[in-house]
Amino acid sequence: MKRLLVVACICALAAGELAAASVSGRVAFVTKRGQHPIVDETVVWLEPVGSTHAGRRSAATFTMTTRGKTLIPHVLLIPTGSTVNFPNHDPISHNLFSLSTGNDFDLGLYRAGTGKAHTFNTAGIVNVYCNVHPNMSAVIHVMATPYYGFVQRDSTFSLFDVQPGRYDAVVWNEIGGTARLGPVEVPAGGVANLSISLDSRGERATGHLNKFGKPYPPPADY
Repeated sequence: MKRLLVVACICALAAGELAAASVSGRVAFVTKRGQHPIVDETVVWLEPVGSTHAGRRSAATFTMTTRGKTLIPHVLLIPTGSTVNFPNHDPISHNLFSLSTGNDFDLGLYRAGTGKAHTFNTAGIVNVYCNVHPNMSAVIHVMATPYYGFVQRDSTFSLFDVQPGRYDAVVWNEIGGTARLGPVEVPAGGVANLSISLDSRGERATGHLNKFGKPYPPPADY
């Protein structure tokens, strides 16, 4: 009986090791003159392909703070079903909103204090703006996959505890949009030196409208 127990433990440990693959690599930024993507605000993630099952991270509570007419952090990564608190640390009022499909919201006008919250149930990219101050913006990535993270300042990335299988490797930056590489086969031993190119030369900076779909009024001191 003891021998069977030892064998079972060894098999369980081996299975755990097989499931603990890592995927690492580098993002190459192809830009044109005047473009300066913030490398460590670049997001990379793996999307399961075919019969690969990746599971999900547990929903949690996150915070995006308003301070100095700036949303902090500028890019936030959350699992589906998570709630984001939006405290206002400014002495003036803000009205955060998004028109992003599946995750649209309008917090209304609120002053300094604990702020308001919203729960995000649909995977996707959420563009967050203020209806009072057009220069305020942020991006929330709502993730259905558990394998995601930020690219480091040296343009490298590492994703850990990846279940072996087939995935599309996806990279996003606010300047350059989204690029996809796949399918990528992830064996039990993991993948190293994966290279993804993000070409932003075709991107053009555009403004956004207010929550009513209209241009912002002229700047005022508020």
